[in-house]
Amino acid sequence: MKIGRVGVVIGAWLTFFVLPSLAVAQDSFPDHPIRLINPYSVGSVADVFGRIVAQNMAVQWKGTILTESKSGGNGSIAAEEVAHAAPDGYTWLLVTTFFTASPSLNVSLHWDPVRDFIPIGQICRAPNFFVVPTTLPVKNVAEYVALAKAKPGKLNYSHPGKGSTGHLGFELFKRLAGIDVTGIGYRGYPQMVADISSGLITSTFLSANQALAQVQTGTIRIIGAINDGRSKYFPDVPTMAEQGYAEAQVTPWFGIVVPAGTPGPIVDRISKALDTALASADVQHKLDIAGCEPKVAPRAEFAGIIKADVALWAKVVKEAGIPPD
Repeated sequence: MKIGRVGVVIGAWLTFFVLPSLAVAQDSFPDHPIRLINPYSVGSVADVFGRIVAQNMAVQWKGTILTESKSGGNGSIAAEEVAHAAPDGYTWLLVTTFFTASPSLNVSLHWDPVRDFIPIGQICRAPNFFVVPTTLPVKNVAEYVALAKAKPGKLNYSHPGKGSTGHLGFELFKRLAGIDVTGIGYRGYPQMVADISSGLITSTFLSANQALAQVQTGTIRIIGAINDGRSKYFPDVPTMAEQGYAEAQVTPWFGIVVPAGTPGPIVDRISKALDTALASADVQHKLDIAGCEPKVAPRAEFAGIIKADVALWAKVVKEAGIPPD
């Protein structure tokens, strides 16, 4: 196909004017406020973790990062908004388990965690613990499994929503242990924690901060760490691997992604700022107090974590027979 003189002139015009302007936009990034979309409610652990790193990154740039809560659809509402946002680096999504589990749980999903996003980096990992009320006569995972097998369908576990680590992680454990335990979903943690403390719920997974007060008051007992190593928060608690269930170790992680198509230089700038934030002693201290261990994962590593979890949760959903919405 021949290109006429007009086409040549237009091409030259684009090269002369548009490409330099794009370069200037990337070099000046960010020159107006950034939106960090949190898929959960204000004050949730995800919201806290996101604000900690966002505040540091904003200071680095002498700019503004606005954290917005867009809860609903187990994170899917927020993810869909960011997936379809302009790929200019000014709209970010805070992600955790829902992000990789959603493709297996929602047949009408309008976004894909791999196709529609570029990973920026992992913020931290929040160690979780297998807890039971102290009224339940078990002191370790083996005793819990034995009781569940002796009373099939009589024990229950709570989780903060379909697709959460507390939901899919416990379903994974059930399959590995060969036990029948009824799942009960809650809309968040406050009532869930109250019900496990009272004995109405007989098991659940809680983060360090969620478990601490109940452990101190003697209403719950921790019987296992759902992590790939013992946690500094409760160092005497053996891991699931130490108790024979290595595959049941599923530590929740939190990270940031941006829409696919975001220019490479801008992605690099955001990623570098996140790495700098996570290297800050102040940020590390704040995350630690909030119950999340800082975990820097280079973009390629974080992308691998996302892909691996998509495959893991697809397998768990299928084997557990969890119907998609």
